[in-house]
Amino acid sequence: MHCLVSYTALLLGQTVASTKVMRAVVATGSASHEGDFSKVAFVSNRPVPQPGRDQVLIRVAASSVNPVDWKLLSEPWVVMRYPHVLGFDVAGVIEQVGASCTRLRIGDAVWADLGKGSVLHGPQLGAWAEFALADESQVSLKPSSLDFEGAASLPLVALTDYQALKKAGAPWSDRRNFTVVVTSGSGGTGIPALQMARAYGASQVITSASSKHATLLKHLGATLVIDYHKSSIWDVLPDNSVDIVYDNYGAPGTADAAMRAIRPGGVFIFLPGKNGSTSRNPKPGVKQINYGLCDSSNHEDLDALRDLANAGHLKPYIQESFSLEDSVEALNASFSGHVVGKVGISIANLTFSRETYFV
Repeated sequence: MHCLVSYTALLLGQTVASTKVMRAVVATGSASHEGDFSKVAFVSNRPVPQPGRDQVLIRVAASSVNPVDWKLLSEPWVVMRYPHVLGFDVAGVIEQVGASCTRLRIGDAVWADLGKGSVLHGPQLGAWAEFALADESQVSLKPSSLDFEGAASLPLVALTDYQALKKAGAPWSDRRNFTVVVTSGSGGTGIPALQMARAYGASQVITSASSKHATLLKHLGATLVIDYHKSSIWDVLPDNSVDIVYDNYGAPGTADAAMRAIRPGGVFIFLPGKNGSTSRNPKPGVKQINYGLCDSSNHEDLDALRDLANAGHLKPYIQESFSLEDSVEALNASFSGHVVGKVGISIANLTFSRETYFV
């Protein structure tokens, strides 16, 4: 007779039922300014959360840092109940399932963006801990092609890119000489966006980055990398030569500068956050889109990203990885503004797949 053995018993000699507290990184209050991490602390005695109806409990293997992780600490409009465990991106293994959960099972290797939230309760978060809660609806099986750390570097940025490019009409496989501009190529959203643009049919993918990153970005899908130290993308591109501009940097004035290069029938879409906006004088026939916020509630989007990753079209790039105890250092590394790809956070060494648990 086959029986299911908890991976925690095999790996760590204990189950979550016997684990009352966990290691975690919490914010104990809001920050006075961006880059102030004085109220972010590592603790070793945070209560392990318990899954409610339609929720799953994930034993976390890895997470990563996104700029929004430190930006939200100083935003006056963010409602946060302190102390609050931080972290959006999560990859790990299902430890428990709540009532009415039918899709995921104990032992599934999964990934998710814990980015859901509400006006009253603030952002969900919770990834920077040994255990994290998530709605089953927002959790997808992890790509088999990626390890936990690689998978944990992608959910928020890759979901953002996927949803932005879909809004811009992707896939474009039926179009010849289709050209996509990704304004910032080497950052967290840039690296997945270059790969997705190629996977979705763009024959030309143009981006801006330091010349020292050009080889990496071309390997990941860019066909032209313009050194922003020497010139602007818009100084180089001819009139009416671009179909899609994905402004993942979102600086003021980009829409006006880009409009000349976009073909009629093209799209300009930008990520808000750095005071970017649409053009007040758009070219006739050019559609402009304010992306808004990433929707992390739908696991089908992560399912699509899993398929891209397993097909070899989506690969992570992690510049540096920190332990959970050193998460403030990870925040400082991200805040420096010089990260290529992502900063990772390693939490636990989980190596088993679900099939391993049947004995």
